[in-house]
Formats: sequence, structure tokens, C-alpha cells
Amino acid sequence: MADVVLLDTTVVSLLHPRKKNSRERSFYEPHMKGKNLAMSFQSVAELHEWAENNNWAEPKRQELDAFIRRFLVIPYDYELAKGWAVVMSASRREGRRFTAGDCWIAATAVHRELPLLTHDSDFVGRAIPGLNVISGLEQSKAGSE
Repeated sequence: MADVVLLDTTVVSLLHPRKKNSRERSFYEPHMKGKNLAMSFQSVAELHEWAENNNWAEPKRQELDAFIRRFLVIPYDYELAKGWAVVMSASRREGRRFTAGDCWIAATAVHRELPLLTHDSDFVGRAIPGLNVISGLEQSKAGSE
């Protein structure tokens, strides 16, 4: 799957048309160019949670569905569940526990051997075997100083 990159929910949200000119988005574009863009089933749930929390009307929810269909969505499977346990355990051993949702995303990246593009500091600097994180957070911080 060398032509696939997994996007964390933070990076998926940067691809919404309203964020077209986002400075943060520009950090990730080179890593996405020519790639199939994937997201975990967990990111789909998080996007729909935003719609619920903000009481989106049906037309806006339909736009969200159309937006999500632009991506390869990686579903849950039994081996992924076992991988979640490995990633959560490794996270605890390093003293930086993941939330359950973030662990599903990290486990998806590890299980499918995909690089993970994220703008979430919870994924950065981890020592989890097989987790390949690409983040523009450092560049973003440097640019805002």
C-alpha cells in the first residue's frame, strides 16, 4: 500500500473546502500528492460526532457524507482489534496513554503499515513499533512565533 496514506481526523478536516487556504493544510499537501487518501472508521465516527454536537441540518450532513466518500475508509476487522490492544499496551508502557479513539487511528496505521499524517500532538514523538507519524506541528509552531 505504498500509494496510500492514512489521515488523522485533524488532517481530514483540513481538506474541507472551507480550509482550502489554511496554512496548516499546506504542510500536508506534499505528503498527499499522488496518494490515495485513507481514514480510519474512527475518523468517520469523529466527523459525524461534530455534526451531532453542532446540530447540523440534513443538507449539511449530506455534504459531510459526500466529503467522506472522497476517501478510502478503512473498516474495523478482527486483526485490527488485536492491533489496538498492542498499540494501547505499548502506549501505556511509554507513559503516554492514547484515548480509545486515537488508539484506533494509530492501530489502523500500524496494522495496515501506512504512514499517518496528523496535526494532533497526541501522536507525535511516540515510540510505538510500526507507527510512522508525519506531522507539521513543529513547522506550524515555528511559523506562529
